[in-house]
Amino acid sequence: MDSQAAAFRRGVSVWSLVCAIALVCLARDPAAGQTALEHLKASAKPVFRQGHTLLPLTRWGWTMPYDVRVELCENWGYALEFGADVTPGVAGALENPESEASRLCTLAASDPKRYPLSVIVYRPLLDSAFVAGLPDATWCHDAKGELFDAPQWKTWNPLAPNETFERAAARMAGVLKTIQAKAPIAIVLNGGEYGLNVFGHSGPVWQQDPKLVAAKGDKDWYTFVSEQKARQETIIAEAIRKEVPGRKLSLWYHFGGMPTWSPWQWSWKYEPMRTVSDMLGQSIYYKQFNSGWTGESDLLTNVLHAYTQAAPHGDTLGYHWVCGGWLEGKFSESDRYMGFLKCLYTSGMVGAVAGYFSYPKPGFAENLGPEIPSWLWQMMHLARAQALFSHLEEFIREGDLLPGPNKHARLKDLPAYEFPTGQENVRVLVRKHRKRSEWLIAAWAADGPQKEVTVEVPGLGMATVLARPCGSVYRATSQVKMEHEPPEVTLVLVDTDGMLPSAGFAKPVPAAK
Repeated sequence: MDSQAAAFRRGVSVWSLVCAIALVCLARDPAAGQTALEHLKASAKPVFRQGHTLLPLTRWGWTMPYDVRVELCENWGYALEFGADVTPGVAGALENPESEASRLCTLAASDPKRYPLSVIVYRPLLDSAFVAGLPDATWCHDAKGELFDAPQWKTWNPLAPNETFERAAARMAGVLKTIQAKAPIAIVLNGGEYGLNVFGHSGPVWQQDPKLVAAKGDKDWYTFVSEQKARQETIIAEAIRKEVPGRKLSLWYHFGGMPTWSPWQWSWKYEPMRTVSDMLGQSIYYKQFNSGWTGESDLLTNVLHAYTQAAPHGDTLGYHWVCGGWLEGKFSESDRYMGFLKCLYTSGMVGAVAGYFSYPKPGFAENLGPEIPSWLWQMMHLARAQALFSHLEEFIREGDLLPGPNKHARLKDLPAYEFPTGQENVRVLVRKHRKRSEWLIAAWAADGPQKEVTVEVPGLGMATVLARPCGSVYRATSQVKMEHEPPEVTLVLVDTDGMLPSAGFAKPVPAAK
């Protein structure tokens, strides 16, 4: 009997092992994976400070399922996403109470603070039917007064009449008005990339338009075209502002300081363009016209390149367009993207647009498998970084990014706004509180391996910090204990869990409350 019992127990053990193996295999089978909503609900939520005033996060890309958008709004600090570009046809959808658009507006109207609505505005200047009816003066003409035999997008005239943009603005504002009749809009995203182009694309055409050349006169093309682009876009921006006076933000793509990764031929001048967007918003996409986190054109240097030129105008806070990669072979490592985001917030970011520009397989609503895909973890990382800085917001709102002792690597007459560590790929940014002798220090090992480094900060003294690939954020104070002795620096690591940086704070609350 004992031998039979032992055999039975062995049989049960074997069967249990078989079942366990089967469950493991099932869990690894993409067909048995989880949806985006399930991944979000199963993951550790960011912990936001109640009452913070950082702006709701937003997103640019294809429309996600309704429930995913609600989950991101309720628990991850995102605005309630209306969907892809709206068109005048949205009026019909809003008349149907069962439509997704109507349900979103009903939810937003029920509690605008908890469900701030974000809208990607309609862009009629990308609509061929609308463009076909624009005035002839919208386009450049040759010496004979004829249109150029060139792609139309290259022939936009810098001198195009205000009427062209007033028409477009009326259409754009009209769509926003339709939505606003149902629910207040918190954030308007204007994707830009329409109308007047940069010199690198259109210069050869402009130089053959005698009226345009005469109007330019002695001005250089960069200044002249930037002023005209600002005139045109400001007409649209003012119409949006008038239609959505209670907004938190109206953002145009992209208004980010002077050229960051390109010569003047591929950008517009910063000073005149300040009127087209409510806030500084750089295009910051991993390995898109840059070398990533390290190299000759690394992204943090690009960001600070623009910052150092915008800061003299008082434009020190930003709401940027960010992405950790969307093309195969051009994805950031998860931890280094987190470290980069912490540097962005330390530089003065108060929110961001999470971008992803390849339609992900198998789609947003399907089973994604057990691994969280890049497009989703990027959004989660952004939310977690924002949550951390919701607890440190006073350093952003009431502090200043300190210029380091060196000049910028590419702008030899302007400060670098970072502190040298003796190691090229270890980056340290410092903010100083305006009202207290307290500093915020972000240390990032951009090349991967963590390292301990020492920096000298004016007023604080020598600070030794651990730079991690996921970034390290310290609060620092300084105290002089003995005369003629160096001050004693106290450092407190705020994000002890580098990848869940707000985990050490209080119980989570919905970010929008």
